[in-house]
Formats: sequence, C-alpha cells, structure tokens
Amino acid sequence: MRLSKPPIALVWAIWLLILLLELATPPAVVLGILYVVPLLLGASQRSPAQAWRFLLICCSSTLLNLLVPLPVPLQQNLTSVLIDRLLVCLSLVVTTALLVRNRDLEGQRTAMEVELAQAQLRGDVIRHLAHDIKTPLLGTLASLALLGNGDAVAAIRSSQQRCLRLIDDLLQVFRAEQEGLELQRQPCQLRAIAQEAIATVEPIAGPRQITLVLRQQGSEPMDLRADPFLVQRLIENLLLNVVHHSLRGQRVWLQLSQENGTCRIEVRDGGPGFPPEQLPQLFQRFGPRSSGTPGAGLGLYLCRLISEAHGGRITASNLSGGGARVVVELPQVQSQQQPAR
Repeated sequence: MRLSKPPIALVWAIWLLILLLELATPPAVVLGILYVVPLLLGASQRSPAQAWRFLLICCSSTLLNLLVPLPVPLQQNLTSVLIDRLLVCLSLVVTTALLVRNRDLEGQRTAMEVELAQAQLRGDVIRHLAHDIKTPLLGTLASLALLGNGDAVAAIRSSQQRCLRLIDDLLQVFRAEQEGLELQRQPCQLRAIAQEAIATVEPIAGPRQITLVLRQQGSEPMDLRADPFLVQRLIENLLLNVVHHSLRGQRVWLQLSQENGTCRIEVRDGGPGFPPEQLPQLFQRFGPRSSGTPGAGLGLYLCRLISEAHGGRITASNLSGGGARVVVELPQVQSQQQPAR
C-alpha cells in the first residue's frame, strides 16, 4: 500500500520543533542532524530548487545556535562546536543531493514505464489490427480465384495483394524494431532468390507493361549464407518500388554481381528518379514518397533493416542519364563446408 504524502504544515511544524530544541540547548549540544527528518518527509513535495532552499534554511538554523541562546565564549570551544555543526551541514547537503537525484531517477523510471506501456499497447493494437485486416483479405483473394481471370478480377486481386503486402511489411517492421530481425541463415544462391522475386513481382508489372530484366555479371554462382526469405523480400520490395514509379512500357533492370566477398544487388529504372531532397530520408520509417504512388513508406525502410541485419548496406542515387538506382551490398559469408580461397 502506498503511503500518503505528509501535509506540508506538518513538515514545517517538525522543523520549528527542532529549531526550538536547538535554541533551548547549549551550543555544544548539536541537534541539527534532526533536520534530516523534515528533509525526508517533504522531499516528494519539493522541486529541486525548493529542496535546496529548504536545505539553506536548515543549515542556517543549525549555525544560528552558535549565537543563540548565548555566544560561545572560548575560542577553543567555538572552533570545536563550529566544526561539529559544519559536519552536520555537510551531511544535510549530501542528504539533499541524494533526495534530488532520487527524485530525478524516479521521474525517469516513471517515464520509461509509461513509454514501455505505450509501446506494448501499440504492439498489441498493431498485431490485432493486422490480423483482423489480413483475414478478410485472404478470404477475398480465395474468392477471386473462383471468378476467373478477367481484367476487373485481376485489378481487384492486384489491389488486395498490395494491401496484404503492406500488412506484412508493417508486421515485419514492428517485429524488427521490437525484437530485431531473426535471421534463418542457410546456404543459398542469390540468382535463384532473384528469379523467385521476379516471378512474384511480374504479375504486378505485367498489366503496366513493365518488363523486368535480370542480369548477372560473370557466370560463377553467387553463394550466400543468408536468410533466403528476407533476401527475397528485400528484392521484391525494391522491384515493387521501381514498378510503382515507372511509366508504362519501361524496363527495370535487376543486376547481380560479386566482388571481394560481397554480393551486390542493383535495381535501376528509366523513370524520373528520386527528388534530391528526399534521398537522405529515403530509407527512414514512413519515409517520403511521391504523391499519387501506392505504399506507406515502409518497403524501403524494411529493405534497410534486412540489409543491416545481414551486415550489409543499402544506398540510392540518381543516374546521370535519367532514372534511379538502388544498390544493396551483402557480405558473402563462406559456408563451413566450402574451403577458403
């Protein structure tokens, strides 16, 4: 059970009682240490400035007993009594400093508890909301399979799949920020992952007459020890971002290369490119996006999280001849069975 705060009048009454006891006793009797009691009782009701002012009052009251009721007559006694009272004042200063520090720490602890509670609440809302939205989307996609492949059905299916991907991105970002991305590393082939990603994005690029072109520099296999699901998700998000910003009939290039133990994934298009002022914030959460384009600023942010989780990096730039380029560099970790070169 939490104790109630003592009335401030009680605190001052205790201080006055100690002062009267001090003044009623000879200077050689030091009772100033009792001022710790009102210091502690009223600590929760004082701001730091008020705490230091009250300390000044208590120290002044302690030193006042050198003159009241009678001045100390002998120099030797004065020195001894003065040292004793200064030591009491020092103990009161230390007590006040600890009280102020404890109040600051208590405020920080309360703020952290509120922040953690808010984060937990946001997490619960996101998980339940995503689940509630995802369920009818999956039901709609299953129902569309019974209606054939008309243009209207294809448009509805594409829109629903986009919503489903946005929900998945939201959940992935939330888990990454709360728990970190858990990588299921295993030996994999980067080209095979890229082909899977293209096969996933082509149904979205096809109606826009956008061609996805996969190129590989060199003929050697590009071995990675990484999480194939997350790497595929990274490539898909990069391709989708380019498709949504490209004009009808354009081409999108996905180029793979490797050099010095690093796999390089480069996505280029022939569109208008990124606005220069948006490049520094491009991979931030809810980053900027062109007006009229789908998305919520999570796709590229998730790409950054996946790249960094693998120990890599992601950069973006505009091409001199027009278009934009996004480059991902992932360290090519050798598997244990493969001998080092």
